[in-house]
Amino acid sequence: MEENVEVKAVGTSLAIGPDDKLSFGENLLYGLQHVTILILGPIIAPIIFASVFKWDFSLVAYLMMIMIVGAGIETAIQSRVLKLPVAQAQHIVFIAVIIPAVFVVGPVMVWIALAIVSLVTICLVIPFKKGLIGKLMPYLAVPVILGPLFIVMGFSLAKIACIDLIFPNFPGVGLIIDSSNVILALIAILVPVFITLFISKGPLRFGCVIWGVLAAVIVAAIMGKIDFARVAAAPWFVSPKFITKIFEGNMVFGEPRPIAFTWSFIPLLIVFFVVEITNVIDTVGCYRGTAAICGQKMSAERTNRGLFVETACSLVTILFGNIPCTSFSQNMGVLSLTRVGAKSMMIYGGIALVVIGLIFKIAVFFSVIPWAIYGGAMVLVLGVLIFVGVQILLGMEMTETKKLIASFSIITGVCLVFVPKEVTDKLPDMVKFFAQNPIGTAIILAIILNLVFVHWLK
Repeated sequence: MEENVEVKAVGTSLAIGPDDKLSFGENLLYGLQHVTILILGPIIAPIIFASVFKWDFSLVAYLMMIMIVGAGIETAIQSRVLKLPVAQAQHIVFIAVIIPAVFVVGPVMVWIALAIVSLVTICLVIPFKKGLIGKLMPYLAVPVILGPLFIVMGFSLAKIACIDLIFPNFPGVGLIIDSSNVILALIAILVPVFITLFISKGPLRFGCVIWGVLAAVIVAAIMGKIDFARVAAAPWFVSPKFITKIFEGNMVFGEPRPIAFTWSFIPLLIVFFVVEITNVIDTVGCYRGTAAICGQKMSAERTNRGLFVETACSLVTILFGNIPCTSFSQNMGVLSLTRVGAKSMMIYGGIALVVIGLIFKIAVFFSVIPWAIYGGAMVLVLGVLIFVGVQILLGMEMTETKKLIASFSIITGVCLVFVPKEVTDKLPDMVKFFAQNPIGTAIILAIILNLVFVHWLK
């Protein structure tokens, strides 16, 4: 009875609803249109990691492969279980918190922490009717916390994702300042800008970042900047590997880290759990928005079931190198534009992503594309991210207390971005983790101040 109520239509502008039937060709066409929008997530994450940790292209290609497959699996299964055309891909907030964590405990322990946090989240949504996750939302899903999160995240990733990709610094080679990299980055930036200025609607406008990347890739190929020989030499398929094999030796810059649960692991779990909650907040918002477009209602039970499926899929794929996924809000824009909301198209799109991901040569091709192109794309993405944080803050109740909490959290996080690593390395392990993790520190500070000054003292 509950299920019948929660999926009851309440009015929709869609021409094709979630349960309507499409032909094979239509499912594939519409599905690919949706997953094209989200594929930048699983591509850019390994590139950012590689630029920081100087990983070789084979590891980058493997991580791309597993992340594309992970996004495809989650999209297909979630659309089937939730009965909505939702799309899943890696959340950028995890990229930002993983980087400083790897420096402290090494990649193997970081991925173990991601698995533990996912397992805890699964427990918080069971049983589906009375999951505890909803009781945390009034304390965490508030503008005074979410605003600083997006703003500090944008500043934290800005140098790594933009400058370091456009002007890479390779060991033994040094800083590379190449005019061709600047040109390719500018193409990736300017094409989306011109599309949004002159095209008011349609898939071309909504997927403008992807089209900018595609235009830059074509120019890079003409310039001879893509190593097609490396793609030709790569195998067609590689088997998935467990995290201890992927990051063998738990190495950071050639130095091993102990695979052990030390005191440094505790703040890591705290930060990851808080970030996971923000991931849940994002996801729940997308569930509700997608349901509204489809003319349905989302009950707490249905929401918890979706979170269970999403997190369980992430947990399994994390063990092989993936990072947690979230529902992509851009997908709702595509639904509104096309007015096609059949869940079957997202199942087909997810399966198509899995097939694309399993072909290792494709991942190798993505990894040998000049990284400056991805850097240009991230300039736009991070700019929008910071603006979203500003919008969230402008929408909150402007009390002096909340303005102080938000501003103090933001300035603390931004200042930590610029603290030299030589300084933070001299701090005790527990303090060092927070000093090297601007996003985690800013979020936890905002949560504590909000609990004390807005909830308890009030």
